Amino acid sequence: MMSHSRKPIARSRTSLPSVTAALVATVSMFPGGARGEIEITLKNDFIEAMKDRATMSASYIIDIAAPHPHPPSQDADIHIAGRSPQIELPAVVEIMNAAGEPTALSLVHSKQGTGEAVNVTGAWRIWTEHGGTLPQVQGEALQPFTTTNPSHVFQIHPVVKIDDIGVARTLKPIAGYRTKDAHDAFQAYENIGCRIVPGQTTTKIVTNMGGYNYVEFILEPNGAPFQLEDGHAVEAQVYTLGNELLVHNRRMVFVRDTPPDKALLTLKGGKTLHVVGVPRFDLKLVSWRTHNAQTRPEVLAWNLPYEIVIVGVYPAKTKK
Repeated sequence: MMSHSRKPIARSRTSLPSVTAALVATVSMFPGGARGEIEITLKNDFIEAMKDRATMSASYIIDIAAPHPHPPSQDADIHIAGRSPQIELPAVVEIMNAAGEPTALSLVHSKQGTGEAVNVTGAWRIWTEHGGTLPQVQGEALQPFTTTNPSHVFQIHPVVKIDDIGVARTLKPIAGYRTKDAHDAFQAYENIGCRIVPGQTTTKIVTNMGGYNYVEFILEPNGAPFQLEDGHAVEAQVYTLGNELLVHNRRMVFVRDTPPDKALLTLKGGKTLHVVGVPRFDLKLVSWRTHNAQTRPEVLAWNLPYEIVIVGVYPAKTKK
């Protein structure tokens, strides 16, 4: 058995007597009051539809795509900005390890700026790395984008299919890219402040910028995977590559029929996976908090609910 040389990262959960008090207390989580906050308003029916899905499919108008994928040292993705009636937010689609997918890239570039939609399927992702300074409100009218990286909180990343071109094989480690350190990344994830404001038809989430894409860590399941409509999820412990326990329990999401999903389903009990993942909001926990706010108002001021989409699996590296 390994010894744990660092205690798991503590998560802040405030216990207060009322919704008002909970929201007031949350101000302390955001240095300088409202400065630097990102406001995201989501439709409640969208939250309920997505909360137990690994992916979404969308009709996507490509406004502008990068002419070439990033070099491997910068993550090897290609950024594709556009609009979708299923998303209704500024959105960016990203294909991992894109240089190896010339057919998909040719399709993307042939459609950009034409107004003709493509069908995109991939992991939906809400994250605030590029949230900008203006509120992001689902359903507001959008104009065509002129940059591949507009202010946005919504991505389909990574893509597994575009029209009839499958690219699920791109969900693998990025050769030549330096992944984010697990301790630094999970320290940041676990301590992002958040307040949730429920409404009759929408929910507002107020938080701060979150970064640390492509974090590399050791995942140890806490139980058997459970099936999603389009993949699997598992509650798991998180370790650094140096075998330090960081997080006791966090939901990990796997897109169906991708290399990470196949690795999870063949994993034997008591074993671990050496993985790379990207963080996103956990809409199941957002939904739970809004539905329990009347009896437990303090949940609206707990730190940001997040989960990890596993986008690559390395050769076996065990912690024991």
